[in-house]
Amino acid sequence: MKSVKFVRTLAAMAAAVMAASAVALPASAADSEAERTLSALSTAASVADSSASTNISEEDEVQAIWISFLDLQKILSGQSESAFTANVREMYQNCLDAGLNTVIVQVRPYGDSFYPSEYFPWSYYAGGAIGRDPGFDPLQILLDEAHSMGLTFEAWVNPLRLMLESEITSVSAEYPVRQWYDDAEKRAENLISYGGRLYLNPASEEARQLVCDGITEILENYDVDGIHIDDYFYPSSLPFSYDADSYAASGSSLSQADWRRANITNLVGEMYDTIKAHDPSVTFGISPRGIVEQDYDLIYADVAYWASHEGYCDYLAPQIYYGFEHATADYASVLKEWSDMTTASGVSLRIGLAAYKSGSTDQYAGSGSTEWTESTDIIARQIDLSRQYENVDGIILFRYEQIFVSPNASMQVEKKNFTALLQ
Repeated sequence: MKSVKFVRTLAAMAAAVMAASAVALPASAADSEAERTLSALSTAASVADSSASTNISEEDEVQAIWISFLDLQKILSGQSESAFTANVREMYQNCLDAGLNTVIVQVRPYGDSFYPSEYFPWSYYAGGAIGRDPGFDPLQILLDEAHSMGLTFEAWVNPLRLMLESEITSVSAEYPVRQWYDDAEKRAENLISYGGRLYLNPASEEARQLVCDGITEILENYDVDGIHIDDYFYPSSLPFSYDADSYAASGSSLSQADWRRANITNLVGEMYDTIKAHDPSVTFGISPRGIVEQDYDLIYADVAYWASHEGYCDYLAPQIYYGFEHATADYASVLKEWSDMTTASGVSLRIGLAAYKSGSTDQYAGSGSTEWTESTDIIARQIDLSRQYENVDGIILFRYEQIFVSPNASMQVEKKNFTALLQ
């Protein structure tokens, strides 16, 4: 195993740096004038009757949605097992009615869990306090109900992000992260504290092993169809002074930035190996930022390397959260960039789409800032364009609440348009 990782470490440094742009941040989807403006928006051009071409058969296209810990909290906190089960069924039926076939459900957001775990405490968002058992297993219900309704289920975990440092005293000493925090030497080796939050240190073999042990625990106890991670790798723009001593002690001949990228690439490769050793049919997907250079330079994720080499993931789901009129990162150009660099056999793309932006001004889009307030068919057109690429096998919508729980007037029309393409 070590020799394989050594090869990965050296090879990972060869990837090219791509063009940069600012990441668009989420904006509120709330719209107090939804009812008044819905009829006006409904007169906008609709693509409901369009016939989008696709490079794959309809039954094979992944039509997915991210269901975050915030979505789960709303239907779980303080609920009985029967009430939660009923809420899950309603949630999944909404997904099915919109033509979706896959749910990606966040079950470990902050080094905590929505299931009984040997390695991580119960999530605050599951039981109302860190470590509080809700009295039943939410993950088992989420999984069973998905499968009973014909939905593919992927367990979404954040591999490195942990709780706030101020919350660590609420974590029982039975868990590794608390044990490491209480031991000055282990804390320095295995944990990163930055901006008031703790993270597992990807430079540490012991910390990476905990990530893999956590994945194994899920795979051994739950019949999930996939494991999914997002873009929380190194904390964004972590100063080099933070781990300069650790870098020097490593004896690496790489630059410090490349050493960090090698650590993340090793983590990803180890997660992939862990999953495939358990069951080769379980998929492993990664959802990085949409701008490749930001992945590379800010969070030290060498996505271009993973996209062009086997053994790191089954699919990449770049968060291409930009409209067609974005001044510096328009959707069409960013989509093409990802397609062009995804060349490894067995690696596909599933495009992450920003449903949450519908009806909102995009302050980072420059001259295209009003696109999401002026158009109600952006998501549908983005789906249509993604289908033109042979290495794209689906889309993922972010996220459940803005589409089904509190859709603004624009989203209500937008949903009709993209649903027509998915059904």
